[in-house]
Amino acid sequence: MLTRREKVIFYLVFFTLFLLVFIPAAEILARVTGHRPWVVNELRVKVEPGGHLYTTHPTLGYAPVPGQFKVTIDDSYTFRFTNLSNSQRVTHPLNTYPVQSGRNEIWILGDSITYGWSVNDEEAFPWLLQADLPNLEIVNFGAMGYGTLQSLIQLREALQHRSKPKLVVLNYASWHDVRNTFIRARRKMLAVASSLGPVNQPYARLTNDGKLEIVQGTLQFREFPLMRYSAFSNMLEETYDEYEERYVDSHKVTKAIMKEIARLCRAEGIEVVVAALTSDATTSDMLASAQSEGMKTFSMFVDLSIKENNNLPFDSHPSATAHRQYAQLLKPYLTNLLQEERQR
Repeated sequence: MLTRREKVIFYLVFFTLFLLVFIPAAEILARVTGHRPWVVNELRVKVEPGGHLYTTHPTLGYAPVPGQFKVTIDDSYTFRFTNLSNSQRVTHPLNTYPVQSGRNEIWILGDSITYGWSVNDEEAFPWLLQADLPNLEIVNFGAMGYGTLQSLIQLREALQHRSKPKLVVLNYASWHDVRNTFIRARRKMLAVASSLGPVNQPYARLTNDGKLEIVQGTLQFREFPLMRYSAFSNMLEETYDEYEERYVDSHKVTKAIMKEIARLCRAEGIEVVVAALTSDATTSDMLASAQSEGMKTFSMFVDLSIKENNNLPFDSHPSATAHRQYAQLLKPYLTNLLQEERQR
């Protein structure tokens, strides 16, 4: 019979041997099944002047820095953008601001595609729409990294200090869901973007009784031990992230945000169009939900996997060619919608 000391030594040896065998085996299995350590791809983005894209905002978390800027990606690809003092990107030459009062406005809300990241001011589709619809004022609320929650906050605040728009176009993509809940997987993606300015942001949850709750969050991402070196550790982290996504149900939260946007605009007598930037089952389900809330829906999907439609190898965002397609899709739809409204 083993003594107490011998038992302690036995268990220490057993667990040491177990770990020496289990950890290498788990690492080999993780790599064989396609998992890899987490690779942090450094951003090779140069912003002139100032070096920053974002500034802190009290309710949106962050907002584009006002001013005129030049961005260079990988020391090769360049584009220029201009943001007004309210952080909105221009949709016509800067010297034509401020605009004449009394002009009907169309507000376009969305993310970096709406903003026009990686193309020049005059190549972004809101600018192209403005050129085609000179009797209206196109207002570009889009910003890099924004989701539907920030669109709701922008709507609430804009309606408090400016005249109601003729129409609101809310751009939606299926990747907005995780932005709206700011879950760990989203924080992991943003961890490399903090060098360009603050990227804290609000996030939403549903309470036990199904009400929408908005919380101001901070970018806190704690890595699993050794996940930059171990495929097994990174696999565990990704598995945890997937569990969190199922638990939080970001898609359901986004539906609640859409419902609140519909309620807000209905109370103000504003027509809303949910324009889909993606074409997948998640997007189809969201459009169906938006329709059930009385919102109009429209697909302005452009296939960004086609070489001419993106700016790869420097940036995966839509090219100037893709933005022309967005404008060509949206212009006749908006024109017909406004004409129908006039006839009612």
